[in-house]
Amino acid sequence: MIRVVLVEDHVLVRSGIRHLLEARGPVQVVGEAGSVAEALALLERVEADVAILDVSLPDGTGIDLCRALKERQPRLRLLALSMHEDLEYVKGFLQAGGQGYVSKAAVDHELLDAVLAVARGERYLNPSLAMRLAMEMVREEAKEVALSPREEEVLRLLAQGLSHKEVAERLAISEKTVATYRERGMEKLGLRTRSDLLRYAARRGWL
Repeated sequence: MIRVVLVEDHVLVRSGIRHLLEARGPVQVVGEAGSVAEALALLERVEADVAILDVSLPDGTGIDLCRALKERQPRLRLLALSMHEDLEYVKGFLQAGGQGYVSKAAVDHELLDAVLAVARGERYLNPSLAMRLAMEMVREEAKEVALSPREEEVLRLLAQGLSHKEVAERLAISEKTVATYRERGMEKLGLRTRSDLLRYAARRGWL
């Protein structure tokens, strides 16, 4: 029997999920919570194999809760169930330590499969999200090879915290040239802000 905790702020939604899981599979819902604080307190009292987390909660995000639970209970398997299908939410949850992500639009026919999969130690994404994530990874890989060596060098140094002037001095080029390489590289990668650059740099291992 798989012991599950539900973290969802809508009582009727929790009731529906409980009925769906317990009626169809070897699942026992051992606790319910409606907020981050309630979930953290609940999981100090009950033993669970899987926690199903809504991404949007009244006092925080499921991503923050996922990260906190992963630190406190590393063996607990964490599954997001969310109305948000934006890939930034998906990637954020997985990077925080989650094992799976299911859209609420697919709950009726995919949630039990997801619970069973993560309980076995596997990862789970519903097919539409998995396809979109794979396509984005392909696009990112294509972007990565599009940079010239100098563009990559400039972006790497800027991401590491050097100023335009410091980069110019290190590479023996003008600050205007640094700015040109930066703008060209950022445009190729589809990056707009320094935060975008830092996230990209982290993925590439530049930091």
